[in-house]
Amino acid sequence: MNLKKPWQELHGSKKALRNGVYAALLTAVVLAAVILLNLVLQALPTRYTAFDISTNSMFTLSETSKNMLHELDTDVTAYYLATSGQEDSNITRLLDRYADESSRFTWQQRDPVLYPTFVEQYEGASTGCVVMTTAGQYTVVSYSDMYAVDMDAYYYYGSEEYTFDAENALTTAIGRVTRTVSYDLYELTGHGETALGSDFVETLNNAGVTVQELNLTTAGSIPEEAASLLINAPIADVTAEEAALLSDYLAGGGKLLVATDFTVETPNLDAVLAECGMTRQSGLLVETDADHYPYGYPQTYLLPNIEASEILAGMSSGMMVYTPIAQGIVTAEDSAYSFTPLLTTGDSAYSMENYATAETAAKSDTDPEGRFNVAVAAENSATGARVVWINCPNTLLSGMNQSVSGGNAQFLGCVVNWFNDQQTAAVISGKSMSAVGLSVPNAALVGLSLLFVFVLPIACLVAGVAVCLIRRRR
Repeated sequence: MNLKKPWQELHGSKKALRNGVYAALLTAVVLAAVILLNLVLQALPTRYTAFDISTNSMFTLSETSKNMLHELDTDVTAYYLATSGQEDSNITRLLDRYADESSRFTWQQRDPVLYPTFVEQYEGASTGCVVMTTAGQYTVVSYSDMYAVDMDAYYYYGSEEYTFDAENALTTAIGRVTRTVSYDLYELTGHGETALGSDFVETLNNAGVTVQELNLTTAGSIPEEAASLLINAPIADVTAEEAALLSDYLAGGGKLLVATDFTVETPNLDAVLAECGMTRQSGLLVETDADHYPYGYPQTYLLPNIEASEILAGMSSGMMVYTPIAQGIVTAEDSAYSFTPLLTTGDSAYSMENYATAETAAKSDTDPEGRFNVAVAAENSATGARVVWINCPNTLLSGMNQSVSGGNAQFLGCVVNWFNDQQTAAVISGKSMSAVGLSVPNAALVGLSLLFVFVLPIACLVAGVAVCLIRRRR
């Protein structure tokens, strides 16, 4: 009788049981670790767990939005009105990015079916919109505000092309609900000034600035509530009496933005600017650097440098300002004002002094060259006066603004908000939703055809035959 076999069987069963217990414990530990890791990853901000690989960086916030979110001093809650299961993932992802940037910003989804009375609390709210709220006020961002239709493409080509403009709309809405004060910008009239277009006015309205007209001849004085004045490309000079009013306004700490046309003689207005330490650089600015003027356009159509400064800190990265037909600005060293260049030419530009009689854009031996100021900010710390001079009459035109995707409007918003010591207005370019087709140059078409039709199939066939022969020899 063999007593050894039962003992071996018993020993084997104990060993199998022990291995099973170890396997079960190991499985439980791994499962717990996976669950814990999942919880940790869910708790991390979206920017660490979800990467924006979209072509146009649709879900990457601009510096303008980030700065506004970092400077929030009140709680903001956004309510996204969408039916459960039918949410727009583009909008929810973007809202997640906003929440990641500031602990004061949160968002929640509200299903109009489950919360039928919620929509009634906010005028203009409907399914698909975002309601931006604070403790005291709210504003509604409609679906059409976040998805803008290119009407030109629709009318000319019959196709609907959408732009994802949600960041601009949402950041603007945050500014509206967190703003506690408003300001008045008065546009001077009566001298053929160019009125601001709707795009510029909208930018200022988003920054809490109301635009009003002012005729000094009929008003006789500058209103006390005028936070700032704008003189936009007059075709006639101000009178001596009006110049005196402007000087007194600045002496009392006023804020003045001037855009001038070098082809128009304005000695009285120039005298006001000279009191602030700024005079004209004679001649017409000409660029020699191809990076500072649009391809195919004259060298006088400037795309100047946007100088780094606190004033223009809110300018979006990569955005440009367009200043065609401009003149330089010279600043005085012994002025009571301190100066900050805002827009400058390239280092190799020159000022063509004989532009009126010149037949070509060639530089003469007497033309000054170097870097010139196109726009300058001047500040008098003693009086509090602030002046910005743009020596280009076309800067505040809608056509120029559209050419650089709103860059000129954002520049204006930065200047006016500097006047008012406020956050920078939001002007953020939309992201195209249209798919860009891949075009193959004709020169490469034949080579690629041979590669994919003949070379690659033959190479695969040869490789297959070689593998079969090697295996047979084994």
